[in-house]
Amino acid sequence: GFMPAYQLACQGGAVLNYDDETAQFSLQNLPAGMHIAGSVNSMFALDTVETDGQNAARAALRGLGMSVEADEPNVCHQRVNHPWPFVKHPDGREFVDFDEDLQIKDIVNTTRMGYRDIQLVKRFSTVGMGPSQGRHSALPTARLVAATTDRTVTETGVTTARPPLTPEPLGLLAGRRFHPIRRSPLHHRHVALGAHMMPAGVWQRPAFYGGTERRKSLIEAEVSAVRTRVGIIDVSTLGGIELRGPDAAEFMNRVYTFGFIKQPIGKTRYAVLTSEQGVVSDDGVAARLGENHYYVTATTSGVDQVYRDMLKWNAQWRLDLDIANVTSAFSAVNVAGPLSRKVIETAGCSVDLNAHDFPYLACKEAYVAGLPVRMMRVGFVGELGFELHAPSPLIGELWDQLMTAGEAHGIRPFGVEAQRLLRLEKGHLIVGQDTDGMTHPDEVALRWAVAQKKAFFVGNKSVDILSKHPLTRQLVGFELGTSSPQPKEGHLVIHDGNIVGSVTSCEYSPTMNKIIGLAYVHPSDSAVGSTIIIRTDNDIHVRPVVVTTPFYDPNNARQTL
Repeated sequence: GFMPAYQLACQGGAVLNYDDETAQFSLQNLPAGMHIAGSVNSMFALDTVETDGQNAARAALRGLGMSVEADEPNVCHQRVNHPWPFVKHPDGREFVDFDEDLQIKDIVNTTRMGYRDIQLVKRFSTVGMGPSQGRHSALPTARLVAATTDRTVTETGVTTARPPLTPEPLGLLAGRRFHPIRRSPLHHRHVALGAHMMPAGVWQRPAFYGGTERRKSLIEAEVSAVRTRVGIIDVSTLGGIELRGPDAAEFMNRVYTFGFIKQPIGKTRYAVLTSEQGVVSDDGVAARLGENHYYVTATTSGVDQVYRDMLKWNAQWRLDLDIANVTSAFSAVNVAGPLSRKVIETAGCSVDLNAHDFPYLACKEAYVAGLPVRMMRVGFVGELGFELHAPSPLIGELWDQLMTAGEAHGIRPFGVEAQRLLRLEKGHLIVGQDTDGMTHPDEVALRWAVAQKKAFFVGNKSVDILSKHPLTRQLVGFELGTSSPQPKEGHLVIHDGNIVGSVTSCEYSPTMNKIIGLAYVHPSDSAVGSTIIIRTDNDIHVRPVVVTTPFYDPNNARQTL
């Protein structure tokens, strides 16, 4: 039936009434200064609408203190609403609200569940919450509620009209632009070295060092420095979480997929985090510094969520440990390359750095250049390397000392772009780039990082269930000749004319002199030597070959120097 445009008036304080005899609504108790005329005032015949408009104008003039003639008598006998009976549809499709796909039975059942108030009927059933905002469903709903609760529509009323009355452009709802930015303690040193900064989550990080017009050659030079001499990169943006207490090992064992109960002191271990749904949600490196002391890194963008999840789980488990987010307390640099050991020795180190005393994946607390550091031998970029984590106020001095010590060895700072290319050559994943909200360990060949005999870790049941289902996609490495168009991240992988995946990482490798990348493909195309189809720009299809990863140094000889 007809509903007057009552919303603005009611938002101003007017009351909507219903006359059960005429089946019509009317607005009463208008706020001072508000005047209505026409159909909203229950006038429908043309002559009564005109008279009503004139009377409203007179009322407005009186409100301004002007003298006008008396109102004309005005009565409208035309009816636009009738209390039509509700007729059952032969197939039971008596729709009340087309927006919300609600039928008569939904409203009746709502009242039978005890929701007699029209406002509660709306909240429970969602009637009137669609795009039309009840313009076609309000009256039928009120009549149904009245009939099933043995009341009149006047007694039940209609739902409250709330702003906005009409759809509003998103531009009107937007607030001020607010982009939080964090800078590492080394930020000004990077700027002084000519770094081109880029966002990495909320952080500003050096993309590369030098002018943008020479971007490609500069990145390749940084890669070459790490592969042939030594490079240094600021990794202070890595998340850092410290766990201390008698149950620290047990907590690590429950949270991460790998086994940590028997992790030796002085060793690091790759740590993968899965959600309760079995999805890879974060990764990092766990260093066991003592029997009851772990220092764990997390991804730049994921550390806050990892920390919140840890607090949530321990609120349930009540294990005896302290969990602290020390991302801001510690900053770090990674010295990487075949000459990295010599650079640190030149700066002065309190522990032996030879391969026997400080092997790959070891960690130690030491002094470098007289400054306290936590040292980890890790190889994200695929070379001999040392991550040095120091208290944030000291990281600037550490950087300066290492740069000075490295001058004789040709040290060069490198940025995120070179780091990502170096890690791609080693086939290392970046969670959030090479994974998505559906990625589980088997899809990205991380089954080796999942303890098979562990009774429990967060997400273990889901991981097991997913492992029993056939894969629908597989992340693989691929390579192309330099004459082919280079695929970009997000370009689609095609199998039998259908989209089956996408490219997650792809770059030209100066080390390999090839285009290399990672992509999700159909499982039947995942075998080494298979040819896959990638649709690139301008609908050009390229056919790279699936290869074994890592692309570079498959035996990890460089990392274990």
